[in-house]
Amino acid sequence: MEEPKRIPKNLLARLQEHFDQLIPRCLFLVKQDTYPNRVYKSPGSTAVKNNIFVAFKIVEDQEYICEYFLQAAGHTEHRRYFFATDEVELLENFEGQYEGDDLPYEEHMRLVKHNTSVRKLLIKKGFLKK
Repeated sequence: MEEPKRIPKNLLARLQEHFDQLIPRCLFLVKQDTYPNRVYKSPGSTAVKNNIFVAFKIVEDQEYICEYFLQAAGHTEHRRYFFATDEVELLENFEGQYEGDDLPYEEHMRLVKHNTSVRKLLIKKGFLKK
């Protein structure tokens, strides 16, 4: 049986550098034995213990791309990182994280519906548990 192809070490170092810029006092999240199409989950900081979580998956589709979900102290980010261009694309994310309790009913229901669909998407990608 053929062993799955590992992600090249130079790309893993670039991804770790990308995470280092996002997360204060980042732990080493990206291991050298990282494989494509697998979800890796890790707490991501020594500065805010148990308050940061990162789930990521690297895919190869003509180039390497990393999709990840970052959760830190109630704030979330769902992004796609392109290794070739060092660019980030924002993906569907939860809304209303900073809204107060005085939202009109219609806006509250829109947020509930949107966030439910985002949660289902993140579960399907393997970034969140059911």
